[in-house]
Amino acid sequence: MSPLSGLIATAAAVVLAITLGVASSSWETKRERYEARIMELTQASERVQSTLRTDVATCHAAGEARRLATEGGPAVALTSLGARKLLEQQPEGIDACARMESADRAVLSNLK
Repeated sequence: MSPLSGLIATAAAVVLAITLGVASSSWETKRERYEARIMELTQASERVQSTLRTDVATCHAAGEARRLATEGGPAVALTSLGARKLLEQQPEGIDACARMESADRAVLSNLK
């Protein structure tokens, strides 16, 4: 073997090692950015889910309040103040819930 081929092989090995180090560093940086983005999206998703759960609970409570207010009777006397409060405050999204309930009733009445 020639001494020149050994020198070329060593230089090639050093260049490959440096290239691997640079690529590895780049991969780590990208990985950290992706993990941070995943964390952001997860937190945003949890906030949205929490808001939606609250909206659904409010919608159900308002629907129940409306049902109790329209039925009357002694049970309503205990909850009428709370029902009136819900109906007066009209939480955001309650119109959508009422429209959906109305649409459901219309579809069900057409099916009968």
